[in-house]
Amino acid sequence: MRKTGVLPMQMLRRLLPKYIHGINANSLNPASIDLPLAEEAYRLETIFLPRPGERVRDLIKEVGGVRHDLKNHLEVGVPYLVRLAGSFRLPRMVYGYLNPKSSTGRINLLCRVVADGVEMYDALIPEGWKGETWVLAIAGSFPVLLSPGNAVSQLRLFDDKSFLTPLELNLAVEEGGLIFRANGVCMHGKDLRRHDDSFLLTLRVRDDQTGFECRGVKRILDFSKIGQYRGRDFFTLPEVRGDGVVLRRGNFYILSTDERVMVPPGLSAELRAIDPRFGEFRSHAAGYIDPGWGFGKNGEKRGRPITLEVTPHEDMFVRHGQVVARIRYEWMQEVPEVIYDAARSNYTKQAGPKLSKHFGGW
Repeated sequence: MRKTGVLPMQMLRRLLPKYIHGINANSLNPASIDLPLAEEAYRLETIFLPRPGERVRDLIKEVGGVRHDLKNHLEVGVPYLVRLAGSFRLPRMVYGYLNPKSSTGRINLLCRVVADGVEMYDALIPEGWKGETWVLAIAGSFPVLLSPGNAVSQLRLFDDKSFLTPLELNLAVEEGGLIFRANGVCMHGKDLRRHDDSFLLTLRVRDDQTGFECRGVKRILDFSKIGQYRGRDFFTLPEVRGDGVVLRRGNFYILSTDERVMVPPGLSAELRAIDPRFGEFRSHAAGYIDPGWGFGKNGEKRGRPITLEVTPHEDMFVRHGQVVARIRYEWMQEVPEVIYDAARSNYTKQAGPKLSKHFGGW
């Protein structure tokens, strides 16, 4: 494997004391750093992006920002700006990307990071960057209560571009497999649907386990409470017609891929935006997949379905086997000292669509 790419947790740990302040080793994942929220927050009129050289803090008044106490919940549809704890001063040879954490996507809490002088959301923090980072958070389906210390975003650091070439993808498929059928059979050759540097994934529709639908409720969800809520208080079951499911514009859905995805320990992966020619919808809100996902502790697994957080932009009838997502693989700099399936996680046992960690049952 390469010696450049996504930095593993053992390398991230080495960066903490000198380059990353105010965040401890408990925030480390196999290939990312959880970024806890600070206390400073603002209610905004609109979202925004800084231009190069601009500080986020200096733009708050321009977007109608008023101080928000995190003891109060986020209103549905209203953007809020919350400062992230910690400060960063990246080494010259390192850059970063950010992703929302899965538990935010599964409650339709849209979280995007804005950073001083960076003119893209959740995107490139350039080499040598230093400054403040903030989360733009919008509750999409029900009010959400956030607290200081909650981690809603994660940072990945790189020391070089790391996407697998077509040849490297083919070799990875032949050597151990990456994408598997629902019955665990490895997919090869023409069975694998490709889109540039990515694999296409399809929808799973089953009468007994197609997914969950949220039409919007008034009940408040406290992000700090794990396993404390019933799914039926926030979600209902979607309308299944034969081998398809009806998705209504304005509603939010938790669905699943039919394929089982494996990420070997030497790779990581990310769901990418789907081509609008497949339909006008957003297929995921988080999307980062750690090394070792669906691998098992010792390589005994054959993948795991990916939960999708779907927001349709028009009424749609989507059928079993229809393309709904795409996944792209990247090289790790080296294998993390702890892989996903060997770590403690709320989602290692998911076998289909699964609600967030906040729900203890239906």
